[in-house]
Amino acid sequence: MNNKTSLYLFLLPVLLLLISCGNDSTIPEGITNSNDSITLKQTISTSVVASNYEMVISDIPFPFEILDNLYSKNVPFNKKAMNDIENIENCNLYNSKAMNLGIYGADLAYAVTYEDFQSIGAYVKTIKRLADELNIPYAFDQTMMDKYSKFKDNKDSLTKVVYDSYNQVDKSLKKDERVGMAALVATGSWLEGLYISTKTFIDAPKTKDNASLYKVIYEQKQSLKIVIKLLDEYKRDAYVSEVIEELNVITSEYNNITSDVIMNEKQLIILRTKIESLRNKIVEGVVITF
Repeated sequence: MNNKTSLYLFLLPVLLLLISCGNDSTIPEGITNSNDSITLKQTISTSVVASNYEMVISDIPFPFEILDNLYSKNVPFNKKAMNDIENIENCNLYNSKAMNLGIYGADLAYAVTYEDFQSIGAYVKTIKRLADELNIPYAFDQTMMDKYSKFKDNKDSLTKVVYDSYNQVDKSLKKDERVGMAALVATGSWLEGLYISTKTFIDAPKTKDNASLYKVIYEQKQSLKIVIKLLDEYKRDAYVSEVIEELNVITSEYNNITSDVIMNEKQLIILRTKIESLRNKIVEGVVITF
């Protein structure tokens, strides 16, 4: 099992399975926070929702691809680019927890990609806590946690364990209608992958060998359009509306880049600044309407 394929097995379920909805005719849109449950209200067309999530699966790859590009081009690992596990204390609302579940998932993918085994345990525990607080039972029970410990320095085995964990997440969420939450998880994971890439690549001078990384980062413009379209279904929620507004700022910067061929270091720095701004607001819990 190669690195890209194994990570795909882990990461696809995070999107595909968290997005799973019941067959009920009422499809939720907004996200309301309460102490004991996640209430999703508003009716949207089932076909519209299904269509949007098909786009998520096919056109918004989880960060494994962009992270694998970093790894293959020998961009140095930077642990400081990962979301500090202490920032979980900033996740006081369900929508914040959902987005950070995606962010921490991308961080875990980064650690696995670079075989930073000493970091994996802490991130798995953090993800478990978020999953538990989001009422996703059994995904990280003691049996599964024991497996993480057993295979903590075996990349392929560890990847399978993570995959199995998210299969359990699927079994739990199939019974619920958590479409809005799934959209935030997908957005968080995509954003963190782009953040890590621009953050760690920024110090690498543009060369013929790494020019493809500029192209990969530029191509995220298309994924960004689809992320915004996906979230637009839930824009009446204040949290989602604020995220969309910030993503539109990033879009504006992308629009200033006319081609991946002429994208340069200065443009990358400006783009990174906008991406970092939104990402840090999310992990620090300081976005105004959050």
